Amino acid sequence: MLIIGVVIFVIYLQSIGVENIVNEILVVDKTILFLLIIIDVVCIGLFTLSWYVFLRNPSLKFRDCFEIVLMSIFCDLMIPTASISGEIVRINLTAKKANLQISKAATSVILHRIMLTLTFGFIIILCGLQIINYNMVLALFLLTISIIIVITLILLLYAVKRYKKLIGKMVNIFEKFIKKVKPNFDIKVKEESINKLENILTDKEAFISSFILLIIRWFLLALIPYIIFISMGYYVSYWIILTVSSLMSMIQIIPIGIPGMIGIMEVSITVLFVEFGIPLGIASSVAILMRIITFWFELILGLITTSIYGINRVINKTRSNNSM
Repeated sequence: MLIIGVVIFVIYLQSIGVENIVNEILVVDKTILFLLIIIDVVCIGLFTLSWYVFLRNPSLKFRDCFEIVLMSIFCDLMIPTASISGEIVRINLTAKKANLQISKAATSVILHRIMLTLTFGFIIILCGLQIINYNMVLALFLLTISIIIVITLILLLYAVKRYKKLIGKMVNIFEKFIKKVKPNFDIKVKEESINKLENILTDKEAFISSFILLIIRWFLLALIPYIIFISMGYYVSYWIILTVSSLMSMIQIIPIGIPGMIGIMEVSITVLFVEFGIPLGIASSVAILMRIITFWFELILGLITTSIYGINRVINKTRSNNSM
């Protein structure tokens, strides 16, 4: 599947013209890339913090959660399973680091994933209302999909709050996956975990905080392509960019099976921008620069974090064996 992605990417470059893309990219001030990297790191931090408010575990620091998120991102990019692989890593490492039951860790991740999807729906509603003059068909499609998403999730949250058995079934789905990875874990959902969930669901402060942090993250993510367009001397409506940036996240989790969605993402971003009347050369250049920041940079950062974590585990295990 990786080979297929690379082939698609090569065809994409050849069809547009490598020289044209390079010429457009060379116009961009290279110091801008550092600013974009900082924005991307802040977005990862906001994602982590919006999950951290649900955990509220004194034995787990924000730094630990940030490290866990980086490793889950790396796993998502390398093993394309609609974010399931990354969430399993997040649950597994959280349970280890905080000495939590798998069910408790899974509960926080499930709620965070619901909030992420809910804020995505709200952002797409805003985008649909703003771009209706640019592309009415796409706007109406986005509004329909996003309204369905938001209503479904609100009903789901209400149902979860009213019926504790429902969350138990949701946690069990994650537990089945984790059981295959770590069969020695005691992953039985206990009444204590369900009671903890009930406490979280009544914590309005956590939900509001998570919602606000994720909304800010969506707006900041769109700043990356927005700044790239400005640095190229091409001005585009921020709402168009926010629409494309948000849709990127939805395309990213489609379980096609290509690691990092190489080729697919570049083509998708370019096509979406072209649909809004942006010239092909500029659209493709922005797509590649976006991917450098939101894919290649995050992949390298996740690789480094995962490698350091793995090395430290080996060293600690060796020391413990030697001390015995």
